[in-house]
Amino acid sequence: MRLILLIFSVFLIGFQSLAQSNHDILYLPEGPKEVKVKEIGQSNIKYTYPDEEVVYSINKFLVSKVEFKSGRVENFKSPLKPVYNLADAKDVYLTFNPDEVTGLYNLGNLFSKATGVTTLSSINNVNNRALEKLKYEAAMMGANAVYIGNQYQRGNQYGNEYTPGNSTQTSYSGMAFSNKKLNLDGIEELLKTQQLTSFQKVVLKRNGWSPKTFDKPSFTDSGESIALNIEKITRSEDAIFVTIPSLRAKSNQLKVISYKEDSITLMERDDNGITNYLLLTENHPFFKK
Repeated sequence: MRLILLIFSVFLIGFQSLAQSNHDILYLPEGPKEVKVKEIGQSNIKYTYPDEEVVYSINKFLVSKVEFKSGRVENFKSPLKPVYNLADAKDVYLTFNPDEVTGLYNLGNLFSKATGVTTLSSINNVNNRALEKLKYEAAMMGANAVYIGNQYQRGNQYGNEYTPGNSTQTSYSGMAFSNKKLNLDGIEELLKTQQLTSFQKVVLKRNGWSPKTFDKPSFTDSGESIALNIEKITRSEDAIFVTIPSLRAKSNQLKVISYKEDSITLMERDDNGITNYLLLTENHPFFKK
């Protein structure tokens, strides 16, 4: 019996040695990748492919862990959290470091401005309001990270009998990013197979203080949901747009910015602001009561 256990132990150790990779392994959203890690920096990881010399770099926010060929494992915790709609705006990550958004999906530029009511307005309060609006707009674009490229701040300017005063003002401009690429096949399948019901409309005006929410439920007098009619689905290389006449949107095409099994969020955007339309699917708990 002891001989059998000894043979089994030797076999198991040998098997584990063979199974262990001769390379380091990066764990990415799309799966593990065998590499040779050259350097782990503050914002990125530099590596080469096996038997190659060209050095590549990847954002640390995209790596969950590194398993070195020695067997040691180093875990990384990304500050990027899932953002589906306005309710998740607080989770949008703001950064002034361009390295922290390298390799993320660029969703476009954004701008935020806040102005005090009087020349006695608090500079900090106005600044915080501008940052909050930046997060609102990012969330309504489907982004969970913002790189701030420019900041402008004006203090309170007190006037006199000849010159009017100006209250404090802060503005930010930057780019919106996401670490998640939308599953366009999944979105298209949902649009074609699920009955969608209008639930909520959210509007953020460029010069407004904060988003305004309008409940837009579509039900008959007997309580049955009214399905939206999708007139057209347009798919590009990296996005899906839909045309739904009954929503009475300004734009003929609304961009899908996020979706879950029970809901989908559409966006329209122009120089005056940004609007989201939250639609519920048949899988939403509301319809399963």
